[in-house]
Amino acid sequence: MSVEAIMSKKLTVTSPDASLASLRTVFTEAHYQHVPVVDSMQRVVGIVSVKDFYKALSPVVDSASEQTAELFAQGRKVRTIMTSPVVCIAPDTPVLSAAAMLVERNISCLLVTSPQHKLLGIVSWKDIMRLIVQRQQAKRRQQEEEE
Repeated sequence: MSVEAIMSKKLTVTSPDASLASLRTVFTEAHYQHVPVVDSMQRVVGIVSVKDFYKALSPVVDSASEQTAELFAQGRKVRTIMTSPVVCIAPDTPVLSAAAMLVERNISCLLVTSPQHKLLGIVSWKDIMRLIVQRQQAKRRQQEEEE
């Protein structure tokens, strides 16, 4: 099975020039853990995790007023905290290969891109775990039916 079958296709993206304040809504309301960063041609240029976001804000949030923290978040750009380059894979990458990459590189997601480096989806360790659990449950049900 390839990652195309399990990847998330519903994505929220941002641009390198977006403010950190614009990410707050994505991380707090949409509950995403990662936001791909794309250029004007929708090519992947980076990724921002919720961990990166809060790490960037933590020095200000702890010591500044709410208003100062908001100004800081509005003035700071995504490009200053995004991870780049990003580990990307093709949609036909086997799930097992993707899982191995996540473990080897100690990362929690991979961006799925076209040969032109355009974003198609994202696959996380949770997507892979979900597949494993579903397969195990299906196997258990089949065994119970055979008994």
